[in-house]
Parts: sequence; C-alpha cells; structure tokens
Amino acid sequence: MDTSNKKSTNPLYVIRNNGLDVEEANGLLELLLKRSGLDKMIPLLESFFELILSQVQTYAIFIEIKKMYDQVFEKIIELVFQIQQMTQKKKV
Repeated sequence: MDTSNKKSTNPLYVIRNNGLDVEEANGLLELLLKRSGLDKMIPLLESFFELILSQVQTYAIFIEIKKMYDQVFEKIIELVFQIQQMTQKKKV
C-alpha cells in the first residue's frame, strides 16, 4: 500500500478569515507558521537568501553570508525547541 496517499488520523487545521478558510497543516511547525501568518514570509525569505547568495564572489563574502545563515537557522532551531517544550507541557 502506498503510504504517501494516507491521510493523517488526527489532522491539524488552520482556520482563517472568520471561519471561511480552512487549511490543513502537515505538521506542528506548518500549523504554527500558518496560524501566525508567517507562512507568507517563507517565499520572501527564500528570495532574499537567493539574492544574497547571488552576490557571493569571494570566499570572504561566502563566509560572512554563512555566518548570517547560521545565526538565522540557530534562531529557528531555538524557536522550534521552545515550541516543542510548550506542546509537551500541555500534554502532561
């Protein structure tokens, strides 16, 4: 049986626009992004990072951009960790 076609037994939903728009979320992170409205920021961040990467011409610039990426992803990982801790406390 193909597991990619299986629906979640307990799907997550995001309700927007006073209940007129209902969207399914594939995970907790997607749910939080959609719920907070940050899901619309992802394409903007992607294009921003693509623009910055297109400016890389030397190794020194690459290292500085890598430091910036590392800082951004470190903050994202911290946020995800905090979210996981909050959701685990609610389950207890």
